[in-house]
Amino acid sequence: FPILIFALFSTSPQFIFGVDAAPAAIVGAALVSLGIENGSKEAIQYVPVIALLTGIWLLLFYFLKAGRIVDFISTPVMGGFISGIALTIILMQIPKIMGGKSGSGELPELLKHLYETGKEINWLSVILGAGALILLRVAGKMIPKFPMAIVIMAAGVAATRIFHVDEYGVVLLDAVGKGLPKLVHFRFVRQALGRSLMIAAVVMAETLLSENNFAMKNGYKIDENQEILACAMGNIAAACVGCCPVNGSISRTSMNEQYEGKTQAVSVVAAITM
Repeated sequence: FPILIFALFSTSPQFIFGVDAAPAAIVGAALVSLGIENGSKEAIQYVPVIALLTGIWLLLFYFLKAGRIVDFISTPVMGGFISGIALTIILMQIPKIMGGKSGSGELPELLKHLYETGKEINWLSVILGAGALILLRVAGKMIPKFPMAIVIMAAGVAATRIFHVDEYGVVLLDAVGKGLPKLVHFRFVRQALGRSLMIAAVVMAETLLSENNFAMKNGYKIDENQEILACAMGNIAAACVGCCPVNGSISRTSMNEQYEGKTQAVSVVAAITM
């Protein structure tokens, strides 16, 4: 739903909206600081409140025409921020490939969790995870227009159905509950207000900087203030369906460019398909 709303408001013909690393990491850190367990009832109530407030902050940025602020954020600063987020996510995900649970906290906690998980490695998980990564990298070089990610997902489903890999310690994704969520729980507004402002600033900066890079590369212009409005409406839509804060995704847009997507029809089709 947020992807569809963004596509209707955006002036970029190719940029893709969605759940991205930076806002997700900040939300995850906020849950940890509040002592809210991941996947709990409180988390499911709290996260959409952050998305709603993020959308409201972005709406305020739109009325204040705050897009010009991004001109004062240097590319190395944003690059360093994104690289730090990427490294943190890698350290969080390695234990999953080893058959454990995702780590959390700062670098010492992540390394400690990685060490403890290494004592009880599930080698089938390692083979499946490493094999998937190798296939993705090789396919990206040799057959860049082939959707290898979808093939690997289908192979994962087949492995679960036919060989029951979950019985050998391979952890599966949790089931997604049916139906729309309940209304936003406003009792979390006070705790989410400051954190949502931080996320809104990151969403605005990362999205505009990335969109401008793609626009310069491909020879078109975007309306920066309109893009802030698109992000605002996307996050408000996210809150309505129980989603976490969303922003422009560099990785999805790069994939869109790889497969020669030219218009926001790509986002509309993706949203309808899902």
